[in-house]
Amino acid sequence: MTTEPPREPLSKSLPNIVTIFGICVGLTAVKMALQGNVNVALYLLIFAMILDVIDGGLARALQSETKIGAELDTLADFFNFGIATPLIIYFAIFANTATSSFGWISVMVFAVCCALRLARFNVSQNENDMSIEKSKTNDFVGVPAPALACLGLSPLFLVMIGIDVSEHYTVHTMIFLVICGALSVGTFPTVSLKDANFPTSMSLPIILFILAILVCLIVFPWETLLVGNAVYLLTLPIFVFIRRSTLIKKK
Repeated sequence: MTTEPPREPLSKSLPNIVTIFGICVGLTAVKMALQGNVNVALYLLIFAMILDVIDGGLARALQSETKIGAELDTLADFFNFGIATPLIIYFAIFANTATSSFGWISVMVFAVCCALRLARFNVSQNENDMSIEKSKTNDFVGVPAPALACLGLSPLFLVMIGIDVSEHYTVHTMIFLVICGALSVGTFPTVSLKDANFPTSMSLPIILFILAILVCLIVFPWETLLVGNAVYLLTLPIFVFIRRSTLIKKK
């Protein structure tokens, strides 16, 4: 008699279910943007970013990290952050304007850079591939896809607070999108909080800080996201300087 292989409990599939749900959220965001509901589309994209954090955390917590899950997560990241995000930016800002063709080029550059960044990440996770130098820290290399999408959406956040980007700042938006794409394929270290360990004494301040951010996101969502993006951009050179200083001291 042949014995059936042991079946995995449903909880092990939960991270993949969340990832697939995230893809559906991204698809719906594109649909909303095409129907002119940019506000709803933005909320859905932010929700997709949250789901991207949740599925990885669930996989680690449930010890259900698999190759299929990793590939599915990358595909979801590329669709939500490398396809849905630039499409929504294009239709909300560049479509039906005099600079629509150049705007389309800028969002294509954004999408291609996101694809290259995710491809590099996948290859770097392959322990058998020695063609890419492995980082000795847990830092990201370049701006990760969710952060790239959030940065790229900054012009739309400005639209949400009443600044007519499509009328006066289309060229600035194109340049900004190309710069964001370049940051994602850069080889400089960027901060990663996946394996961050904070002292127990910092638990309460961290919880209060997170709660304060959540309140700000609920009351002033677009302003909070704009400030967060600005702070993130400002910390990039600071983090690179700190990492390089640490390496020099070790030598």
